[in-house]
Amino acid sequence: MDTSQLKKMNRFRKGLRFIGAMLTLVGGFLLFNFSLLLLDPNSTITVNGVVTSDFNPKLKAVIFISLIVFIGLVALFGSNSFINKIFVWRQSLLSIFTKG
Repeated sequence: MDTSQLKKMNRFRKGLRFIGAMLTLVGGFLLFNFSLLLLDPNSTITVNGVVTSDFNPKLKAVIFISLIVFIGLVALFGSNSFINKIFVWRQSLLSIFTKG
């Protein structure tokens, strides 16, 4: 691997950690707010244009947001070898789809 690939990998690692930090920060804020909505039986949520106060859609929203927070935490605190494997996988996919 030449030095340009190492520079790309380092830039990818830093970028992924930045994205992980943003996902964790914004997702944590949303998770806090949706958790409060989940605990309040009178709160409403809009699902497909219908305003509802059912528990199930609020629970699904909390689960979805918690997955975003989990992905952000993995990107933020993942080991360098794991992120390097993601970079190599990404490069192999790009080489498959860009060579014509």
